[in-house]
Amino acid sequence: MRTLMITMAASASLLLSACLHEPIHQGNRLDANKIYQITEGNTKFTIEQKLGSPALNNTLHPNRVTYYEEFEDEESGKLLWRSIEIEYDDALRAKKITRTGFEEKN
Repeated sequence: MRTLMITMAASASLLLSACLHEPIHQGNRLDANKIYQITEGNTKFTIEQKLGSPALNNTLHPNRVTYYEEFEDEESGKLLWRSIEIEYDDALRAKKITRTGFEEKN
């Protein structure tokens, strides 16, 4: 009887754990509202206050950083990718901003 109860409890816990689905998310968590607040001329300090630390620092180009995220779209189940690449001038002010995977705001 005790073995049956343990087996049933183990089976129930396995079935319930299969119901829990944690979406895949890698990289930075990028908020589109914050992304569009970043403009040319912003300082590196200001940008890092809004976005946090970049996911990628380019060692060949020390004044270029990339924030990116990969995540599973909850509706379609597809893996999506988006990023923002920022190139700084010598005074550490953003001189070029490239957004990929974000819808343009009018």
